[in-house]
Amino acid sequence: MPLLELSFASGEDSLSVRHFAIREEISTLFEVDILARSPLDEIDLESIVDNGAGFGFNSGVAWLTTTNRVWTGICSHMELVQTESMGLSTYFIKIVPALWRTTLRRNNRIFQHQTIPDIVQKVLTEWQIEPVLKLSASYPEHEYRVQYNETDFAFICRMLEEAGITYYFTHEPTVTKLVLTDEPTAPGPRPALPFVDNPNQEAEKEFVTRVKLTQKVTPGRFTFRDFDFRKNLDYQLFAEARAKTELAYEQYHYEPGSFWVEPGLGGDTPVADDRGIARTNEKEGKARVTRELDAARRARRVVAFKTNVVDLSPGSLMTITPHPRGDISGKKLLVIESNIEGTPDDEWTMTGEAVYSDVPYRPERLTQRPRVQGVQSAVVVGPAGEEIHVDEFGRIRVQFHWDREGSYNDGSSCWIRVSQGWAGAGYGLLNLPRVGQEVLVEFFEGDPDRPVVTGRVFSQTRQVLYKLPDNKTKSGWKSETSPGAGGFNELSFEDAKGREEIHFQAQKDFTELVKNNQSSTVLNNRSASITSNDSVSVGANQSFSVIENQSHTIGKVQSNNIGIARSSVIGKADTVSAGELISAQVGTLGVGYSLDKDQNITITNSVASIVFTKDGISIDSKGALLLTADGVLKLSGETVYIDGIPNVYVNCDSALAATVPTMDPAQSPAPPGGPGTGGETIDPQSKLSGQGTVEEPGGFKEVSMFLGAMPPPANPNGAPSAISIGAGVAAAIGAAVMGAGAVTDAAEAMKSALNLDMATKAIQMYGQVKNVIEGGPGALLQTPPGQKLLGAVLTNPITGSVTGKDIAGLLSAGNEAGIFHLGKVGGAVASAAAGAALPSGVQQYMALRTQAAGQVVDGDAVNNAIAHNLALGYKPMDARAVALEQHGVALYQGDGAGVFNKIIPGMPVG
Repeated sequence: MPLLELSFASGEDSLSVRHFAIREEISTLFEVDILARSPLDEIDLESIVDNGAGFGFNSGVAWLTTTNRVWTGICSHMELVQTESMGLSTYFIKIVPALWRTTLRRNNRIFQHQTIPDIVQKVLTEWQIEPVLKLSASYPEHEYRVQYNETDFAFICRMLEEAGITYYFTHEPTVTKLVLTDEPTAPGPRPALPFVDNPNQEAEKEFVTRVKLTQKVTPGRFTFRDFDFRKNLDYQLFAEARAKTELAYEQYHYEPGSFWVEPGLGGDTPVADDRGIARTNEKEGKARVTRELDAARRARRVVAFKTNVVDLSPGSLMTITPHPRGDISGKKLLVIESNIEGTPDDEWTMTGEAVYSDVPYRPERLTQRPRVQGVQSAVVVGPAGEEIHVDEFGRIRVQFHWDREGSYNDGSSCWIRVSQGWAGAGYGLLNLPRVGQEVLVEFFEGDPDRPVVTGRVFSQTRQVLYKLPDNKTKSGWKSETSPGAGGFNELSFEDAKGREEIHFQAQKDFTELVKNNQSSTVLNNRSASITSNDSVSVGANQSFSVIENQSHTIGKVQSNNIGIARSSVIGKADTVSAGELISAQVGTLGVGYSLDKDQNITITNSVASIVFTKDGISIDSKGALLLTADGVLKLSGETVYIDGIPNVYVNCDSALAATVPTMDPAQSPAPPGGPGTGGETIDPQSKLSGQGTVEEPGGFKEVSMFLGAMPPPANPNGAPSAISIGAGVAAAIGAAVMGAGAVTDAAEAMKSALNLDMATKAIQMYGQVKNVIEGGPGALLQTPPGQKLLGAVLTNPITGSVTGKDIAGLLSAGNEAGIFHLGKVGGAVASAAAGAALPSGVQQYMALRTQAAGQVVDGDAVNNAIAHNLALGYKPMDARAVALEQHGVALYQGDGAGVFNKIIPGMPVG
C-alpha cells in the first residue's frame, strides 16, 4: 500500500492527497501538482502560499531499487476547488523549487569582469540558493554583461545557455538541491533496466516498456562572425563547428561580442585596460560555436519509454539491457525528462525521455536575449575630480538611468565607443563627451551588452550655449576650459539677416599652418589690435598696395634693417619731419649728411664737407676745391678773403674746361611705356638734343649727360624698357659702318685711325674718344645736326655672332652703352634705319652698363655664365641677357629703325 505525504511550513496537516502529477525536465523547473482533501473548508491559504512545502511517497514495492521520493520547495499556487457543506473540501496545490521565485523579480543591472558561473552564483545568493557545482571546464571573465528588463530566472537561464551549463535538481528527504554541470553525461548509470514487451505478464521486477526511438533532422553546421575594432576593418573574425552529417543545414549568426573575453592578450593600452584586458579570442569563439552546435543536436535522437521505477529523474543515467535494437541495447542514456502520475488506490504511470550520452549535452538556447529598442539616455561618468575621462580610443563610461547599482563613477559601465562626425586613420573630427554631460546611447543589434554613444543632448543642468529663443539664428561650437576655469574656445555663426557674423575665440593661443597659398579679401574695413608684440617673417618677397592713404603711428622707436638696397618712387612730395636729428651715412668711410634741430646741416665724404649753421656756411676740402660756372660766378660779402699759398691766379689762361653737369628741375612721373616693364621709353633723338637731358623712368631728375652719354641706371632691373637712338643716328651709324667699301677696308681704316685691337675681327668705333668730337674736323662719324652718338658701336658681319667678351670689351672702354650688329653688311642697316624693313638675318642689339657693373666688365666671366645658361636650356639671346644681368648689364634688341627694346629673359626650355 503506497504512502503519500504532503507537508507545509505552516504546519497544516489536514490535507490528504488524492492525486498527484510530477513533471521534471533537465534545465527546467520541476512542478508537483496535487489534489487533496480536507475536512476543513477554511484552510488559511495565506500561510501556505509562498512558503515551504513538500511532497513525498513510498511506493511500498519492496523489490524496487528505490521506493521513496521527496520533492521540496515552495507552494506557488493553492486553490479551493470544491467544498461540501457536510463533507470534505478539495484543494489544488502546486509545489515548485525555490528557484521559481526568481521568475517573479525583474531587474536591470550590470555585471563586469566576472565569469558566467560567478554571475549566476551572485544572483542565486540573493535568493539564498547555494548550487552544487559540477563544472570541469574553465570559464573566462567577461568585460560586461547586462541583465536588462528581464527576470532573474530568464537572466540565469540565458547565461547558463550561453556557457553550455545544464542544471537539474536532486532531492533529499529535507532539501532539494540545484546542480549546475557542464558534463551531465559523465557519471555512471544506475543498474540496467531490462526491456519488457508485455509487462502484464511480469511481476516483481524493474523494467522499461513501450520504448520509442525518434530521430529528427537538425543543423549540421554553425558559423559565428564577430567584429574587433582593434583589428583591420576587413579582418575575418569567425568560427565554425561541423557535425559529421547534415552540413548543408548551416546556422550562420553574426554575434557581436561572442569572441570577447577577459583576460585577453595585450595590455598595450593601459587606460583602456585599467580594469581588465578585454580582447577577442578565436579559441573562445570556436568553443562558443561548438556549444551552439551541441545544443542544436542534443535531442537529434531521443529514446522515450515507460517504466515501473520512480528514480529516473532528469540528470540521471540509465541503460536498457537487453533490447532488440542494437543501437538501444546497452547504450548509456541521459534522462532529460520524467513524469510520474498516480493516486493512492490505482497503479501509477511513470514515463520518461532520454538522449544518447555519446553526444555532448548542452542546453538549448531557448531564452531570448533582451533587445533595447530605440535610443537611451545616460550620464557620462568618471573618477572623482576628473572632468574628461577617456581611454586611448576616445571611449567613455556612463551611468544608465535604469542602473540602480551604479555609483556614478568610473565603475558604472564598460568603456563605450563614441560616434564622431568623421573617423579616419589619424584624421577626422574629435569631440569627447565630458563627465556630467548627457549622451544618447544605442546598442549594436539591440544587444544591451554592446552599447555605443551616438549623440548628446542639453538638459536643465547642461543648458544650451546661447540663450534661446533669443539667439535662435546663432549656432556654433563652444568648448569649456578643463579643468573648469571659466574659460572657453568658441567658433560661432550668426545668421540673422543684416547681422551675419563668424566669431572665433581662442582662450589662450591660436596657431595656424598654411602649407601653400593663403588669400584673404575684405570688401570693407579690417582692424587688428595686438596687446603685446607682433612678428612677421617672410621668406621671399612682400608687397603692399594701398589705393589711397596709409599712416603709421609708432610710440617709441622704429628700426629697419635692409640687407642690400632700398628704392622709393614718390609721385609728388616727400616730407620727413624729425624733432631733433635727420642723418644718413653711406659705407664705413664717413660719407653722409645730417640735419639737426639746432639749424645745422652737414654734408661730408670724410675728405670734403659743407656745413650749414645759423651763423653761415663752411666748405672744407682736404684736396682741391673747384668752382665752375657756364655763366657768371659771383663772390660778394662785406669782406672777401682769398688766400693762396704761394699763389693766387685771376683771369689766367689755365682756366679749366667745364666738366660738371647742370641740374634741371624734376618732372612729374610719366606712365609706363614701351614693351616689358621698367618705365618710359627714352628717345635720345629728342632727349639728347639741346642740353642733352635724359628723363629717367618713374620721375628721376633729368641730368645733362657729358657728350650725350646716357646716365647708367642703378641696376639692370631699373634700366628703361626701351631706348631710341633716333633714325638719324641709326642712319649715321649704318652709313659709317656699312657704307661703301669692303668690310675689311673699313676695318683697317678704323684700326689705323683709332689704333684698335682687331683680335675679334670686329670694327669698333668710339664716338666719345677724347680727341674725336662729333661733327668736328676729322671726326670719324658725322651725325645729323643736333644729334649725338649714344655709346660705342660693334659690328660682326663676318662670324654672325658676338661673344660676352666682345660686349665686355665694348663697355669697358668707359662708355655706358654700346651698340652692336650681327648679320649681313653693306648698306642694309643704313637703309633699314631710314625706314625700310630690316633685311633677313640682320640683328641689332644694345648693351647698357648700369651702376651695378664694375669699371671693367669681366668678359671671360660673362662667357662662362652664357655657357652655363645655355646648358640649363635658355634660348641663346636669353642666355646672354641673363648672364649680362648678373654682371650689371642690360641687353636690348633693336628694330632696325633706331629703337631698342629691353630683352626680358624667359624660363629655361629644358
